[in-house]
Amino acid sequence: MESRPGGAAGMAANFPEQFLVFLRENNIDPGVYDACETLPRYLRIVQHGERSSEEVLALVEQVRRDARCEVAEVAGVPGFLRVADRAVRLSQLQAHASGDVVGMDVSSGVAVLALGVEPGHNVLDLCCAPGAKLLCLAEGVAPAGSVTGVDVSPARIATCRSLVKRHAGSARMLVRLYAEDGAVFSARAPRDRWWDPQALRDSGRGRQQQRGGPWCGSRLLGTEYAASGGELYDRVLVDAECTHDGSLAHIEKYRDLGWHLLATQLNRGPDVPALQLRLLENGWRLLRTGGVLVYSTCSLAAAQNECVLAAFLARHPADEARLEPVFGEHCRRPPIPVLPAQAPPAPGDVRGRLQHAVRLDPRVSGTSGLFIARIRKLRGV
Repeated sequence: MESRPGGAAGMAANFPEQFLVFLRENNIDPGVYDACETLPRYLRIVQHGERSSEEVLALVEQVRRDARCEVAEVAGVPGFLRVADRAVRLSQLQAHASGDVVGMDVSSGVAVLALGVEPGHNVLDLCCAPGAKLLCLAEGVAPAGSVTGVDVSPARIATCRSLVKRHAGSARMLVRLYAEDGAVFSARAPRDRWWDPQALRDSGRGRQQQRGGPWCGSRLLGTEYAASGGELYDRVLVDAECTHDGSLAHIEKYRDLGWHLLATQLNRGPDVPALQLRLLENGWRLLRTGGVLVYSTCSLAAAQNECVLAAFLARHPADEARLEPVFGEHCRRPPIPVLPAQAPPAPGDVRGRLQHAVRLDPRVSGTSGLFIARIRKLRGV
């Protein structure tokens, strides 16, 4: 593949000084962005688990014809496709127009796998926009679970709603969306057996919720009965707001928007770790005992990853919060190389508890950058 004008080889030379300072302060090698020219793009097959192997192979071949490059399934991450040419656009693909595939980096797929969702789980996606992981989670909890998505931006929630309506199929029955601040969100999981019409009739509380509540992909989820549960969530995903410096696709878009605008995404930089810790603490509060929370960001900065996690663990002792391997019985380790977590400035016992967190690095993993930690709640607080 030919290099594009102003390609990755000269990308760092185009970065504004404010962004270069950010990279230096966070010990991020600008050379990581050289991977922009060699990384593939990734797609996810919607409702992959409901398709036969023949249907999947036919879909792969269709994408290959439209993309005019090598396309292959990603080993160990079910439903993901690797498209060799990163320049391929979704608009080129008939499979995207028909709703059979969505754009989603495989690193995000690994974060979903790490959560270990099962059919019937109630899952909270505390920072759900733009919705690709939300959709994947909804498929994983079918047919009787639920996914509750939260984002502070009504516009981003509208994007999630459109994605669910277009792609989810039967999974749209499992999603409710709230335009609220995830750091203070308090709605519990839907009442047990919310999906059972007989339970709804027996409760005598089948009227719809008042206006102003969440958008629900199912009329059953929108009933007062479903919303009145006091249950905590089985799984919580905190894919926290961050500076997006590890998302190469996010950084690369400034090639067209103007490199000078790259500095604007750092305006909230100093405040981001505090927000991330609040999101993590609130997700933990809403997680049931025995449940699992995954904390992730697409930043490469330790201040937004290991340091936030260390601050959280300092508040929650080892007999309450236990980091577990990202890969294990809940998901087999895919053949994607990962890096260990960095050692943050924290007491030795806290640093030792970080050993199972991992980093996906563009140069090592062949994916966008992502930090992932899987935390088990051993007891209530």
